[in-house]
Amino acid sequence: MNQVQIVTDSTADLPEKLVKDHNIAVVPLKVIFNGKDTYRDGVDISTEQFYQRLVERRETATTSQPTPGEFVSVYTSLSAKSIISIHLSSVMSGTCQSARIAREMVPGADIEVVDSKSVSMGLGLIVLEAARAAGKGMTKGEILKIISDLQARLQVFFIVDSLEYLARGGRIGMATAFLGTILNIKPLLYLSKGQVQPYEKIRGKTKAIERLAQIVEEKAAGQKIKCSIVHGMDPEGMEKFCQKIKAKLHCAEPVISKLGAVVGTHTGPGVVGIVFAPDP
Repeated sequence: MNQVQIVTDSTADLPEKLVKDHNIAVVPLKVIFNGKDTYRDGVDISTEQFYQRLVERRETATTSQPTPGEFVSVYTSLSAKSIISIHLSSVMSGTCQSARIAREMVPGADIEVVDSKSVSMGLGLIVLEAARAAGKGMTKGEILKIISDLQARLQVFFIVDSLEYLARGGRIGMATAFLGTILNIKPLLYLSKGQVQPYEKIRGKTKAIERLAQIVEEKAAGQKIKCSIVHGMDPEGMEKFCQKIKAKLHCAEPVISKLGAVVGTHTGPGVVGIVFAPDP
């Protein structure tokens, strides 16, 4: 029996193999098409199926957080002595609050709910490090220290094709400053304290990818890093970005991740981004 079990939600966008290899429990959020067709993220709908409906069929999508009851079901199914439940930014979603309500509904359980203050592989890298530590038999306190330390170092930068989806879903944060930009301007954004912030506006996707690579190289400053490269069904943009940074960054095992249905609802297609942290 594991001493500590790691739980997260589907917005971590972790590749399925990593979830299985590290025994991570994932509570899915939901995506709703046209106000009526509800799917569990990563369970009832694949990433490819989601983008087909969003982009090709131009269907309207919204999202919803897990209920406390859904968290209770997962918590009570686990046999670990302690549970660390790590979730997307509470600024973006009520998922953490649902998890905290569920914790009070499981008497006697040792459950710690952590607000990652991030999303997608920003959350995913935190969860992955916590799960690796749990697999080594580390204590709850030791794992929480690892989580806190990584949160302090983690940086998330990404390019979106359009701010339309962020604005529509209300997750745009301070990037409202970029609304109304002219055609072919690509917003370069970052996360700070769990909120989307504007960084720069660049004309054209190719130049935006070049600038993103430059920023990451500057921020990494030659240090060894943990990193993940993410994309919203834009393998070509992701590959271009990888080619530009692979010789410049010291990242031994970059995790390549596709943005899932829930995150993709709020960012739209065409996202290219990177999550990284100096590796002490």
